[in-house]
Amino acid sequence: MQKRFPLAALMVLLVGLIVIAGLVLLSFSSASIFFTVRAVNSVEQAKELSDQYLSRLNLELKVREIMEFSNHFYVMVEEKSTGINAFEFLVDKRTGTIFSEPGPNMMWNTKYGHMRRMSNATTAMPLNGQEASEYAQRWLDRNIPGAEAEEPEMFYGYYTIDISKNGQTIGMLSVNGYTGDVWYHTWHGQFIKMMEYD
Repeated sequence: MQKRFPLAALMVLLVGLIVIAGLVLLSFSSASIFFTVRAVNSVEQAKELSDQYLSRLNLELKVREIMEFSNHFYVMVEEKSTGINAFEFLVDKRTGTIFSEPGPNMMWNTKYGHMRRMSNATTAMPLNGQEASEYAQRWLDRNIPGAEAEEPEMFYGYYTIDISKNGQTIGMLSVNGYTGDVWYHTWHGQFIKMMEYD
């Protein structure tokens, strides 16, 4: 009588293969993930973790700005040699995990995002900063009356713009530098504070 392969062993093998495949995919993903296992309770701690993460990338990058929101810390990264904003990432408050900001940072960034393989990375876009602000303000007038678009921050392929209402920061959105499409950042939560770095 032929022995059957135990179902439990087959399930363990299948789960193991899935985990290995996931780890391989993560290692080649452009949405780089940096794990820690400690809570991050301040902008200073977020800055320390961010600096460690950037040093592991072996690129000439630095933290330019950190915004604390109720859901996480938002980090803006700048190229040291050019002064151009490179990309954006988030720091989870509970675990310290660092991951690429979703949305425009991943989809519209022509140098560091998914679009990097499809075009030459440049900040020479059809829309300038003033035009991006106008697109943003029209979107705000329709969707968040009373909100105002602040100064745009230029990235490769798009602009990210803080939003204020009654003189207080309430969030941010991005404007595609080629199409004028607006992408509102729904994932941050309530704004708490901001720090800028030289």
